[in-house]
Amino acid sequence: MRSIIENIGYQFGPGLAWLLTSVFIFLRYAIPASLVFLLIYKWKRKAWLERKIQQKFPKTAQLRHEIAYSALTSFIFGGMAIGIFILRKLGYGELYFEIEEYGWGYYIFTVFFMIAAHDTYFYWVHRLMHHPGIFRYFHLVHHQSTNPTPYTSFSFHPLESVLEFAIIPILTLVLPVHASAFFLFTLWSILFNVLGHTGYEISPSGFTRHRFFKWLNTPTHHNMHHRYSHYNYSLYFNFWDRVMGTNHPEYDRQFEEVVRRVKRGAKTGVAACMMLLSTCSFAQMSLKDIQNGQYGSPEYRTHQIDSAMQVGLALRKDQITPVHTINLRYSKRVEEEVVKPKLSDWSKYRRLMKIQKEKDKELQSVLSSSQFEKYKNKRDAMFWEGIKAYFY
Repeated sequence: MRSIIENIGYQFGPGLAWLLTSVFIFLRYAIPASLVFLLIYKWKRKAWLERKIQQKFPKTAQLRHEIAYSALTSFIFGGMAIGIFILRKLGYGELYFEIEEYGWGYYIFTVFFMIAAHDTYFYWVHRLMHHPGIFRYFHLVHHQSTNPTPYTSFSFHPLESVLEFAIIPILTLVLPVHASAFFLFTLWSILFNVLGHTGYEISPSGFTRHRFFKWLNTPTHHNMHHRYSHYNYSLYFNFWDRVMGTNHPEYDRQFEEVVRRVKRGAKTGVAACMMLLSTCSFAQMSLKDIQNGQYGSPEYRTHQIDSAMQVGLALRKDQITPVHTINLRYSKRVEEEVVKPKLSDWSKYRRLMKIQKEKDKELQSVLSSSQFEKYKNKRDAMFWEGIKAYFY
């Protein structure tokens, strides 16, 4: 393996070596970015809505733009990576392959040193690229994503790509670095970059004011940079922004706003499901009642459901009694299995979803296909309108 890495240009020829290295770099970015994107923008899009920092989603054109520029960035990075090995062959740079040469202590030191050095390098180069005279030539492409996604993390203009990668050959000229230490450093950089560009906040309340954790950047921190541009320049750590006074003045407040939304969302999600299941989203109970725990008795909820469904679905006479029976039975189940027991939000949610599926199956056997479709559409629409009403 060492022979392949050291002699990659001779093994495959310069062109193929460049292509293979570029593909490897692109996949190392694209795989984690795609996995994160599929998780939070597709699979958990609705479930984690309250964690979305900007409450809107990017258009397909933005994603295509980001992936295209990321492919170009990977090609440039690949060429520069090949250049590092060529320089080593010419006697420049201190890349080494045997850990025993310097020991494990030095190896670990170099990983942390590179992360700290990159953070400093990035802050000052980043600020330089925001200079009005050169911004549009270097950094505008990246900032065209005002609402970033995981794919934004490699979306650079070619000139910015060169600056972004330049820290690697600089580090090899400053100190001896093991090849695998470079791999760990670049992997850390990619994963942190993807996390910072997700557009979703995962940190808990008080994180930005904690005496230790405040020195780490959050997704909200970098998301605000994409929105407001002239603040929040730092990458991994919040050191240089704090020292230089370039943190956005509203950073702590906006971070806490997102976190409070997440906290409310856990309670509201269950409350909205409660309304969804116990009233079929047709009753007149308000979301405020649900939030305050004023669900009413099962009989009261059933009366509301019956009245609303008769009008909303134009029930036939032969449907009224079986629909009432189903509504009453499941209102009582919600009362006994969800409302009364002291359960975690997650346990309540799971029970509610189980009850909902069973109720849907019974209603589907009584309602016509058009009635059931109307019931489902109304239920889903009211559910999400309730969530939005609470947040906005």
